[in-house]
Amino acid sequence: MKKLLPAVLAASLLSLSACVDDDMDAGIAPVPPTSAPELSLETMKDITRELSSDEFAGRAPGTVGEEKTLALLTERFAAAGIAPGNGDSWYQDVPLLSIEAQNVSPLTITGGGEDLSLAYGPEMVVTTYREQKKIDIVDSDMVFVGYGVNAPERGWNDYEGLDVKGKTVVILVNDPDFGTDSLEGDFGGRAMTYYGRWTYKYEEAARQGAAAALIVHDTAPASYGWNVVESSWSGPQFYAQSENGGADQTKVNGWIHKDVAARIFANAGLDLAAQMAAAKQKGFKAVDLGLKASVSFENTMMRMNSKNVIGILQGKSRPDEYVLYTAHWDHLGICKPDASGDNICNGAVDNATGTAALVALAEAHAKAGAPERSIIFLAVTAEESGLLGSKHYAENPVYPLAKTVGGVNMDAFLIAGPAKNVVVVGKGKSELDNYLEAALTNDGRIAEAEPTPEAGYYYRSDHFSFAKKGVPMIYFDGGEDLVDGGREAGKKIADDYRANKYHAPSDEFDADWDWTGVMADLRVYYTVARMLATTEDWPNWVEGDEFRAIRDQSRAGS
Repeated sequence: MKKLLPAVLAASLLSLSACVDDDMDAGIAPVPPTSAPELSLETMKDITRELSSDEFAGRAPGTVGEEKTLALLTERFAAAGIAPGNGDSWYQDVPLLSIEAQNVSPLTITGGGEDLSLAYGPEMVVTTYREQKKIDIVDSDMVFVGYGVNAPERGWNDYEGLDVKGKTVVILVNDPDFGTDSLEGDFGGRAMTYYGRWTYKYEEAARQGAAAALIVHDTAPASYGWNVVESSWSGPQFYAQSENGGADQTKVNGWIHKDVAARIFANAGLDLAAQMAAAKQKGFKAVDLGLKASVSFENTMMRMNSKNVIGILQGKSRPDEYVLYTAHWDHLGICKPDASGDNICNGAVDNATGTAALVALAEAHAKAGAPERSIIFLAVTAEESGLLGSKHYAENPVYPLAKTVGGVNMDAFLIAGPAKNVVVVGKGKSELDNYLEAALTNDGRIAEAEPTPEAGYYYRSDHFSFAKKGVPMIYFDGGEDLVDGGREAGKKIADDYRANKYHAPSDEFDADWDWTGVMADLRVYYTVARMLATTEDWPNWVEGDEFRAIRDQSRAGS
């Protein structure tokens, strides 16, 4: 495999400097020419292989997999030549609560034409956010609340006029604009808003006082199959510790298979498809299903401190200004066995690759020498449980967010060979797009918007935790327009990963992987951050973006 030569990056950055000088109106200050060291393919291979080995047991927080991961990262960060990033420590404690549902009863539905008994796993999954040994839902009235959205600024409230205290709400996944072709509509057209995320739906159900919230799984609007739900929502679930032990949360949060939902609606004398269509219309009124739900389970609970890993390369002239790299080190741990009996979700692509990239980039930046600004390398925990590690850092920053210039998030490198493009999740939201465009200039590649904005990827990785606090973040993936085979070949590889490997035991390291595309993308990750660490510019969100006002207020007080 051809290695990436230092001269290539040096020439790239020289051309970037000229490009930037000619494009001041793009919002990028001039960047001096900068040489760059070689990026290590062996580091990428070795760390990805080790992190995703069975010995790491799927890297679940609070397990031997976490212990091994922390040891590996601190050893490799130190060897790379960067310093501990939290005083004298490499770590930031992240207080978590582990809850594992056990002895789960069937979910029984009564009051209709026939009583239904739904099996845990193939037909439904349930958990709780409450720190409670036993959960019982008994004869809870069921109400269909459409998409479960309460958005006054959009003139939409699926809970209007309802009292759902003590009741079980049934909710559709995604948001009311799902299925539209354009990016126009009450909820951004086919681009999912945060109202479409399962996290929001459970949050709103809790605010409304519901006893239980059940989301109807549908593969297309969820963007993953039932197998992902079953593997991700069984076993220990991790939540942020709270002072009240989750007493303000619903007693039960769960998912029901769409085929099961159709049976439930039919039992209530309703057609699911017709109700789904009605829920897309503004002014939709919730429907009392005339049914009652019951379920019970016991919980095994444990409080723990998982850890974010933080390294820093101190800036030489403006060390109190920071550029951020993020990637999550965790995965699902032990999960549902596949047909062969393998029950370790190794998470090779997701996200051993991104974690390896943090180390490879730390090596490269340290070898290049300190830039003007400091660079932070942040490996976060519990992303798979709802971005908990990055959320904790963003709410308890080691380095002031007002002095954090911007950041780059890396989550699951597409192993597909070289591509003609990169895919930007949230393209057009911030001025960091200009840096990416400049970094791609010498490569002859282009940046494109994500082809499936309806999947809501912007709200599904760690950059979102920082965006909510105003820090400009960019998140891009390797492109699917492959040099060998074009978009058809790229889509086939991406679709196969999502259908057969994502959150499954089959996401394993493969010695035959073609790393050329990954290394090309790594070069771009290096260049974007190096530019940010060298320039005096403070990129912002574009005018009118939802995070612009937060950033402006933060910077005004810095």
